[in-house]
Amino acid sequence: MTRRTLALVALVVIALAALVPTVNTYVAQRQKLSELQAQVSRQEQQVEALREQVARWEDPTYVAARARERLLFAMPGETQYRLTDTSGHDVPLTEAEQAEEAAKEGEWFSVLWESVEGSSRLTPEDIPDETGSTDDDVSEQDPADTTDQDTDQ
Repeated sequence: MTRRTLALVALVVIALAALVPTVNTYVAQRQKLSELQAQVSRQEQQVEALREQVARWEDPTYVAARARERLLFAMPGETQYRLTDTSGHDVPLTEAEQAEEAAKEGEWFSVLWESVEGSSRLTPEDIPDETGSTDDDVSEQDPADTTDQDTDQ
């Protein structure tokens, strides 16, 4: 009986050794399939949102409203007024717009880092000389041309 038991245990171990990798592969593939199905679902939602946006832009009244808002277009005969504060920025009309503007500004460290990154993109032409003008401000003048100099000598 011990021989039979030993043979049976050996058979079970061999069967498990053959089945475990297959089961692991099956489980991994099911997880990957689940992730891909979720990704497809998200992308289908994005496509639907983009289709709705395209449909909105096909409506002439929507296009006119966006042009009036973003580009400050006015209909013939209309007079537009823009309110600005002392800094010259537009005055937000609602609390929601004020909250949106504050969210755009970001945290202080984000603003600081953007400033550091922006300064690292300067070229030598962007740096003002001793007079405060940049290379773009200085006109190209031939050094041999002396017509502008005083001739009182």
